[in-house]
Amino acid sequence: MKVFSFSPLSNKIALYLFLYIALVFLTPHNGHSSDMWCWTSWTTFISNQGLENIYFSGSDYPPLYYYILALFASLKGSEQAILEHIYELKYITLLFEFGSVILLFKFIKEELRPFFFMFVMLNPGFLYNNVIWGQVDGILSFLIISSVLLLIHRKNTFGLLLYILCINFKIQSIIYFPLIGFILLYNISDYKGLKHLSFVLLSLIALQLLIISPFISTDSTTNLINVIFNSVDKYPKISMNAYNMWNWFFSGNLMELFDNVLWHGISYKTWGLLLFVITSIAALLPLFLICVSNVFHKSREAIKNIDIVFASAASVTILFFFFNTQMHERYSHYALIFLAGYFAVKNNYFPFLLACFAYFLNMEAVLRALSFPNYGILIFNPVFIAIIYFVLIVVLYYLIYKDSNFLVNIKHIINSLRSKFKNIPLTKNV
Repeated sequence: MKVFSFSPLSNKIALYLFLYIALVFLTPHNGHSSDMWCWTSWTTFISNQGLENIYFSGSDYPPLYYYILALFASLKGSEQAILEHIYELKYITLLFEFGSVILLFKFIKEELRPFFFMFVMLNPGFLYNNVIWGQVDGILSFLIISSVLLLIHRKNTFGLLLYILCINFKIQSIIYFPLIGFILLYNISDYKGLKHLSFVLLSLIALQLLIISPFISTDSTTNLINVIFNSVDKYPKISMNAYNMWNWFFSGNLMELFDNVLWHGISYKTWGLLLFVITSIAALLPLFLICVSNVFHKSREAIKNIDIVFASAASVTILFFFFNTQMHERYSHYALIFLAGYFAVKNNYFPFLLACFAYFLNMEAVLRALSFPNYGILIFNPVFIAIIYFVLIVVLYYLIYKDSNFLVNIKHIINSLRSKFKNIPLTKNV
């Protein structure tokens, strides 16, 4: 007769279920007061007035998260239940965060997956955004990593459909557009003429229309469009508590300083945007060369340089956060899942831990949820935290250029161009 024994590490599903339930019990019922108020206000409005009218409430998010709030309102059934249990929205985001990490299992040996999962998922920096703060960036992390993974494996239409969901969840997803475009360039041989391209475009348009269809029915699309365009310059300040480059040049409360002030004839906002564009071009250049090289090679295989894709995506996220004005403390969150992916592929956990450390310090220095006895010490200093982010940027540049065969790809592209032009017959002048 066999003796039944239970071990979470041998029963992986039981382990993940146990961790989820444990985090549910440990998750605080509060969070950032302003954000929690928004969730409560918007959910009760949807419960009373309907999802289709949400843009008459003064809400300022793109449409996708309102569908989750509508589901939550339906499950709770009453305004009082929503008020008393709004913290349970964290449990929904937690499911997406679990899903993000599980998506990376394909790069991890089966016997190591539980340890990888706990290493990433239970990191305080990774958990802070949802479990402590009460924000929902973990959902966007799941959507964007899913989109990138599908595109990497040449599931182009599904990957683009998920990217449409990203844009409809948070507008800052637009920073990944060049990266998405480069992977599509790598996959260009998958497209079979105008008919195929038309099908893809119509699919994307159909999904977008489906998402906004409730708001079309109530003539609130103008309000939705205003939300999209007014998301830029909504807070025209040097920083919205992001401990980034600007803390090296200004002291005090950067939320009190406007970013339209000129320096050498250019506003601080424009300086930040220029630095972001220049540095992100440098970060994405190796990936671009890999993709262009494949255009000449015409390979139908999935992109092999997955580590470069992950490191590039993380770099763009951190550079966006580090150089731009108007940044919130949360805007580097999406780098964490890409750096977890880099760890899964390359077995290099240092960038992930460095990012989690900087992110945790920035978030806790603002929220002070853990009530440490002294927030005046060095590790919570904005200048110090900005230095950690800068070190992370340098590390990512080094890793991207070291592992991308940068010069080899340049040489291959030059040789391919020479060969192509050599084979083009020259027309004689008459």
